[in-house]
Amino acid sequence: MIKSTIILSGSKRYLKLFYDSLLPEQNFKNDKGFYEMNLEKDLKINITAKDVITYRAIVTNLAGLMSIVQKTWNLKNGK
Repeated sequence: MIKSTIILSGSKRYLKLFYDSLLPEQNFKNDKGFYEMNLEKDLKINITAKDVITYRAIVTNLAGLMSIVQKTWNLKNGK
């Protein structure tokens, strides 16, 4: 079993954008792996995977989605 946590910091608006964008994918849980999010002061993404291949798939998927969110944020906020 592999577990890790990604912690994002920033403004509430910034974190809410990530949370809302990643929430639909969170529902695709299976017996091999999944992630769960907790939005408080920071956004915590807890990843659980049965094996390395599943872990890599989850992290790759998250990184791709997070990249889209970051690019959108940068365009809308002039960064």
